[in-house]
Amino acid sequence: MLQVKSTVSIVIISFILFSCGSSGKKSVSRKSSGKTAEIIVATNSEATWEGKIGDTIRNFFNQDYQVLPQSEPLFELAHIPVEKLANNNMFRAHHNILIVEIDDKAKDNSIEARKDFWAKPQRVIQIIAPSKSAFFSFFEENKSSIYSILMDSEYERLIKTFKSFPARDVQEKVNKEFGFTMAFPSGFYVAKTAPGFMWIRKETQHNSQGMMIYTYDFVDTLAFDKSRILSFRNSMTEEYIPGPSEGSFMVVAEEYSPIVSERTQFDDRFAIETRGLWRLEGDFMGGPFVNYTFVDEKTNKVITIDSYVYAPNAPKRDLMIQMEAIAHSFKEGI
Repeated sequence: MLQVKSTVSIVIISFILFSCGSSGKKSVSRKSSGKTAEIIVATNSEATWEGKIGDTIRNFFNQDYQVLPQSEPLFELAHIPVEKLANNNMFRAHHNILIVEIDDKAKDNSIEARKDFWAKPQRVIQIIAPSKSAFFSFFEENKSSIYSILMDSEYERLIKTFKSFPARDVQEKVNKEFGFTMAFPSGFYVAKTAPGFMWIRKETQHNSQGMMIYTYDFVDTLAFDKSRILSFRNSMTEEYIPGPSEGSFMVVAEEYSPIVSERTQFDDRFAIETRGLWRLEGDFMGGPFVNYTFVDEKTNKVITIDSYVYAPNAPKRDLMIQMEAIAHSFKEGI
């Protein structure tokens, strides 16, 4: 399974690789465009995209997003020739661009990542390989880092959007209760509070998005144990997250899908990211959740930020990415 937040190891090398753009620093004012979790892939030949290299790229980015009730890809891909990228401002304005070139004149594999190159916010990543065989091993070495760069870009773009129309009352209540801030957009409201606990949600006609924030004293490293994280989550949801039917409440649905628990970095802190499905005990609702658990060393408190989505008979990936972006907007202090 793909680790969602891997350590980025891509080396940013000289900028001369970008043959279809101007060199040197420039001021970028054009706003980027494109759907959530979408990448334009530009290659220097149609055969590259239609052959095994294209298959390799598709197989990686089209693998299932963790962990959803139905199959949805990590990213949607759209292919264009490099020449179109060079000559078409519409394509160059896309917020995620991956350029892949097989060039037998190249001495070695190279990779370059640029931020806000043709538009803003934007990530442009270019891979040059001297041969098809060289590309496969190089992409294998770097694919997780490429994914992390692009996903971080998705978070940054959404956070910037959320900050432009904030739910100020929610942000103020979170800051007052926990001493940190997150970029909740308008539409979210505080549904319930208790000492060391807050339930924040957004309800529309078609879906629900929610987040629990809770803290407790750090005693030992068992706080990072998957069973402890799930047990604590179940105790919080049973007490504070009721379902629509009397006596119903949210629980982790371990029987429907494996729980994915991985070490990660969250706001430059060691954390455990836990993904799974939830269901209602005593009712028939369910969906995905993602849980970030880490320790605030200043207060010696375990902090858990747990987000979930309910969207019956509808895609859920983009809604989950929105909730992940809110979580990753976490900042200490005001």
